[in-house]
Amino acid sequence: MEVYYKELISEESSLDKLVDELARVVQGADELAEAASAHLPQEASKEIRTCMERLKASCTQFKENALAGAAATDKVLRRHPYSSLGIAFAAGILAATIFHRSRGN
Repeated sequence: MEVYYKELISEESSLDKLVDELARVVQGADELAEAASAHLPQEASKEIRTCMERLKASCTQFKENALAGAAATDKVLRRHPYSSLGIAFAAGILAATIFHRSRGN
């Protein structure tokens, strides 16, 4: 049995949008680094380019990991919808209990 809940994930907060925003931040940082490197010594400019390449690689790796994690989570939730619901309910009760106790003191 497969259950679909399309309304639970809003289009505004989708993973793709988050990754696109991150890519825009990296692009903006790259443009800023290029503009700043024109006024810096060659050694500092080279270091900035190296950092930007690492940032771009990290962004790509983040995107791949996030998409793989989302796909794995979706697969597990679709296979075991009631168990997942029970675990989420128990975690919510536990979090509420901890929060209530910490506010009471």
